[in-house]
Amino acid sequence: MSAGERELIKRIRGSVGTPGPATIVGIGDDAAVFEPAPGLGLITCDAFVDGVHFRRDFATLSDIGTKCMIANVSDIAAMGGFPTRAVVSLCIPEHITESDVSSIYDGMLSVCRRFSFEIVGGDIVSSPKDLVISIALMGAASRDRIVTRSGAVVGDAIMVTGQIGGSEAGLRALAAGFPQEGAVLAAVRRHLRPTPRIAEAQAFLDVATPHAMIDISDGLGSELWLLAEESGVGLRIREDLIPVDECARAVADELGCSALELAMGSGEEFELVVAIPQPEMSRTVEHVAAVTGTTATYIGDVVGAVQGCSLVRSDGSVEPLERSGYEHLGGV
Repeated sequence: MSAGERELIKRIRGSVGTPGPATIVGIGDDAAVFEPAPGLGLITCDAFVDGVHFRRDFATLSDIGTKCMIANVSDIAAMGGFPTRAVVSLCIPEHITESDVSSIYDGMLSVCRRFSFEIVGGDIVSSPKDLVISIALMGAASRDRIVTRSGAVVGDAIMVTGQIGGSEAGLRALAAGFPQEGAVLAAVRRHLRPTPRIAEAQAFLDVATPHAMIDISDGLGSELWLLAEESGVGLRIREDLIPVDECARAVADELGCSALELAMGSGEEFELVVAIPQPEMSRTVEHVAAVTGTTATYIGDVVGAVQGCSLVRSDGSVEPLERSGYEHLGGV
């Protein structure tokens, strides 16, 4: 890369544009200065490493920048909030060009524009080998609309937004080199450009009393277990109710694997798993669909912790719910 750090920051500052009225000092100083939004503040951060979180032979750098920012927005959505401002750090190896950095920012800024927030700072350093993107995202939420993953109670209905399995199907299709057409193309798009469920989370909050909420970043099976453990409850999930994406079913047929396997282990879906009181379920389904166009599907119930987490198969048999999905440092 020919541009030095300072010159590159100037160019990024130009592409980000003038900060909004609530941001007093943006990119270019030692720290950003801003007026806090009303209500409670939220903050989340994620780091993304080449070869671990993304592969440049599968995705453009714009795709990668988009998805990295979406992952953070999804965390804010799952807490019942809205994103407000982000700081971005890049660890850049020698093979990354100025144009590459611009592409990463193009992807991130497309998410900022879509959800009305801004990038206000960050850092750029050299990396001896791999590209690393680290994002810290701030958000805001009303005190009475914060939802954690730890509040589910016995008797709650477990619901999930959208369709599940497309992201994993897209990743496996890319790895297998399938032609990108039809269901495969739909799955690849689902993997590369997922949608964070900001509007859907707010739709739940408008008509229901969500006791717990979590986004699907590492797999439905993994997130269900996390919700259960943090809430101190068990779950009884019905296989026949899980909304498996049709593109995942098609790719599963090509791969010779189970569509349910793809759905339960599919990370980077960024759909929401929500626990709400049973009486609120019907009106919630109708409202979420009417306001956002997204389905909200009942998939099971919260039960006592002593009953554990189980999966009721289509034939009525019951087995332990597999903690499927991705886990970093799984061998540590």
